[in-house]
Amino acid sequence: MKQELPEVQLYGIGPDEADHAAPLLTAEAVTYIKNDEAFGMALVEEGEARAAVCAGFAPEDEGILEIISLYVVPDYRRRKLGGTLLMELLEKVMSETDGELKGVTVSFLPGTEGVEALLTKAGFVIESDEQVLTFRLPVSELGESPLMKWKKSVPEGYILRSLKGTSDTTLRQLMEELRRNHVDDLEPEEMKQALSDCSFVLLNEKLEPKACAIFHAMGENGIYLSQFFAAEGSTAAGMAVLHSAAKAVLNQFSGETVLEIPVLTESSAGLVKKLLPTSQSTGLMRAVLDLTR
Repeated sequence: MKQELPEVQLYGIGPDEADHAAPLLTAEAVTYIKNDEAFGMALVEEGEARAAVCAGFAPEDEGILEIISLYVVPDYRRRKLGGTLLMELLEKVMSETDGELKGVTVSFLPGTEGVEALLTKAGFVIESDEQVLTFRLPVSELGESPLMKWKKSVPEGYILRSLKGTSDTTLRQLMEELRRNHVDDLEPEEMKQALSDCSFVLLNEKLEPKACAIFHAMGENGIYLSQFFAAEGSTAAGMAVLHSAAKAVLNQFSGETVLEIPVLTESSAGLVKKLLPTSQSTGLMRAVLDLTR
């Protein structure tokens, strides 16, 4: 591969470089790197960064490497850049662990352009990950969904704010409330990288956060619901914040934009089916590379 791409240069992405690499990495990956919980590598060709990867060791087994993010700029795909970057990363990790790395795992959505072919060529075995489910639909279908026809207004005395208009103090309070309820899927740095115009927080009479709907960008033409929360007994609050966020998404994104909603429980899956019945459910795929053979 190196001989076919002689102009390629590889650079490590550490905590100080994570923000600069953000366009090529997910918000999750940037946060992990900045917290020194993962490491990254960028591939540069002709002076331009065209691919990046982020990986970290599995918490339950440091002999397993988990690929957190792998991205190639669309105009430069199908040129073996992704494969080159992945192999260079594995060589680096194998060298630094004295060859004790046992395996590598990657989770991805079925149909993600080029990923399955890339991983198969690299020796990964593809399997289904039945524990994770995601729902997807084009933004154009939001308008006629039961969610958008929901007539319940913001509860009396509550205040609805976009994340863009939320103070740092309120944001810290929101993070504390999420932690208390064990639903803190986002780190503070990830929260700051959210799509602030279509992410919303609902505050009660005491200006305490009691519900939120947070969106992040996903690739070139997609967004995903990265955090949803409604305090116990606050069903109306949860619906109000979801409705407002969905309305903002409709106004800000083209109809072809793909909206993705990950779910982890049967109850949340049931809610998505009820509110967005035209959405298509998909289980994630998992690729495994066994290095012990």
